Amino acid sequence: MMNKELRTPAAALTPAVKEWLPRQLRLAQDVPDALLMDAGWLDGTGRFTATAGCLFGADIGGTKVQSVLADLNGTLIAEVRSTTPPEGGDAVLDLVTSHLSQMMLQTGAPLLAAGVGLPGTVHPVTGHLDRAPNLRGFDGRNMRALLSDRLGVPTAVENDVNFAALGEVWLGHGTLPAAAFGGLAFVALGTGIGMGLAWGDRILRGALGAAGEVAALPIGGDPFDPATRGCGALESVVSGAALVKDYRASGGTHAGQTLRKITKDAQIDPALDAVMERLAQRTALAVLSIDAIVNPAVFAFGGGIGSQPALLARITAALAQALPDGHPMPDCRISQLGNRAGVFGAVRAARLAYADSLTA
Repeated sequence: MMNKELRTPAAALTPAVKEWLPRQLRLAQDVPDALLMDAGWLDGTGRFTATAGCLFGADIGGTKVQSVLADLNGTLIAEVRSTTPPEGGDAVLDLVTSHLSQMMLQTGAPLLAAGVGLPGTVHPVTGHLDRAPNLRGFDGRNMRALLSDRLGVPTAVENDVNFAALGEVWLGHGTLPAAAFGGLAFVALGTGIGMGLAWGDRILRGALGAAGEVAALPIGGDPFDPATRGCGALESVVSGAALVKDYRASGGTHAGQTLRKITKDAQIDPALDAVMERLAQRTALAVLSIDAIVNPAVFAFGGGIGSQPALLARITAALAQALPDGHPMPDCRISQLGNRAGVFGAVRAARLAYADSLTA
């Protein structure tokens, strides 16, 4: 647990401030407010002051843990990345706490709240984690309680790609006029495939927190094959490991161990071309499936594979071939926030969690 001194706001928390501050924290834009400026929370432009407080955001993945410390405006103060401990469980909690302690040395502002993204389904009511094959030791555990107790501040816990969608809405393509009312789908393609859906600060979670689990879409792989049950039919053919296997089976000879490394170094490679074309077609079918049901204004692509412009061009071309007559082309873009989308979403969720704590 963090030192209690780090949880004491530097600016005044009078009854009047506690009434108006939550509203300001929930706004997505800067709005001057005389009362909050006088109390030291805002500057003359409506932005939060550097001394008002800071927020911790962490994106826990199957291979790495990325953490940031930011001010209340979302401006980065510090950032650190480490390999995810393979044993999972408490070792991951220890690493996250270590990240926070390390970064707090770089600021004099108090820590107000935290947000932590996880590679699995987080139940919207109980906070329990499920469907997390790439992270050991947490299935069935109440992650909100665990992390709130460990970090000692109000803590928002969510699926990692849901946080990526929230971050993209806040500081990326979500600022487009159409996304303000039509929402945004964030498609992450790398180690696996996942999706988050956000409309403003509202995340579409579903009854059990499983909305956006596109790995299970019956595309590409055989959903009735027991071999696909562990990861889902779509993920069985588009995950990083599956794509490298497909590359080798297609005659690819590049020595790279990941598709990202292969695509970065390869020149003319017919085997890679065939693999990327199959990936684009399957991803385009997933986009069509999502668009038919949710119809978001923007699809933002991220992840080590999904953020490649060449792949997006192939996906767009496949969509053009597969769209029904008269159907508008989905607006597909590379994430503006890149590999920080998840941690920025975690920071935004932390800010909202702090607002909620003031009205509890």
